[in-house]
Amino acid sequence: MDSTPLLAGSNGLAGPALLQDHPVFLRASHSPWCFIPQNVLVFFRGLILAYLIAAAILVLNYETTQATTETNVRLFFDFAIISGALVLLYFLITFSWTFTHLYYPDADEIDGGIEWWVVSLMSLPRNLASLRKQFYFTLFYFTTVVFSFMNTAIYWFITRPHDLVNDDDGNDGRLLAVAAAPFSDLFGQGWLKAFAIVNLYGITSIIMVIEILFLNSIKRPFTIGAYLFALVVLAGLYLGWAIIGHAATGVYPFFWLDEAEVGSQEAVTAYCIGFVLLAPIMFIFMQGFVGVRETLVRPHVIIQEAPLGA
Repeated sequence: MDSTPLLAGSNGLAGPALLQDHPVFLRASHSPWCFIPQNVLVFFRGLILAYLIAAAILVLNYETTQATTETNVRLFFDFAIISGALVLLYFLITFSWTFTHLYYPDADEIDGGIEWWVVSLMSLPRNLASLRKQFYFTLFYFTTVVFSFMNTAIYWFITRPHDLVNDDDGNDGRLLAVAAAPFSDLFGQGWLKAFAIVNLYGITSIIMVIEILFLNSIKRPFTIGAYLFALVVLAGLYLGWAIIGHAATGVYPFFWLDEAEVGSQEAVTAYCIGFVLLAPIMFIFMQGFVGVRETLVRPHVIIQEAPLGA
């Protein structure tokens, strides 16, 4: 069984080869690095998926039992939960594709039954050359990474500073203590709270950086206009979903959506514009990581561009 990566070489590096371009589904299922062959990639994806599932269980336990007394329905509208769910779904899909591509490359060779159904469900799409399907999956991948980065940036640079001031209740002593030990409020109130916050607002972004740099060979798109527009629309749609969530639960996913918190409707509008514009900024930030990976790989690989259907 072949266990070499998509862009293969020798001596642990992606070697010189003249290769046809590959559909995004295959690029999501192969690392460009020869020190991460297919069997190792399956192991890493499975390990990350297992961690994400375990972390999701603990985070949901914290959010539903200890974080607040508000209705748990709010979690369906929480941006951190949504972005975390996208990361989990992405790794579930890519682990399934990587596993079956290595061990069950042809599901039709399995004699029917439940095994055939499971393998078929986990396998790569049958029409790998479909440009529509490739666009949808690529957009899903970009959205997962961008929302994860947005979630991390918003929490550590906007939400957390606001919460520290808001929870201070006029007591400067607590703020000074937090300034001296910036994470004392996280790690001084039980391990579950620290674990939930670090995973919701930090670990998922780190995992996606590892994904970009090492675990897939998805390239930068030749044209980014459609993806930028789609990401802006999706960010705007989330704001609409957040407003629906407030109407249903009485809870705002972000403090800056509450006019009473920020002082005026104009301030709410400014925050919303900033949220929407953060999507393309994080997309460009993401492409920077892709560029780093391609720069490191490029000296060892010659790629010949060809139509995806070739």
